[in-house]
Amino acid sequence: MQIAFFDWDQMEWEVVDALTSRKVVHLDGVMLVLFRLVKGSDAPPHAHPHEQLATVLSGSIIAQIGEESKAIGPMGGYRVPSGVPHKVTVLEDALILDCFSPLREDFL
Repeated sequence: MQIAFFDWDQMEWEVVDALTSRKVVHLDGVMLVLFRLVKGSDAPPHAHPHEQLATVLSGSIIAQIGEESKAIGPMGGYRVPSGVPHKVTVLEDALILDCFSPLREDFL
């Protein structure tokens, strides 16, 4: 059994690259990922089989989902259906909380 409670502030950041860090919490079928993104970083166009929900907690980004683009600030978010190409451009340092289903095995 997994531990029932967690505290983002007590978890270590995993450095993905010079501009991106993340923290991951998951159950068997769903995953939360807290991303810390530095201004100027970019999640290039990509698609994956996972459904994704995201909320910008701080900072601002431009999200492109399929053919639609929108600037998003704190407490705004976006939805990405399975297989839909998407990308993110970071306008100012941002914290983004993503939810994935099923698990992103590549993040474990």
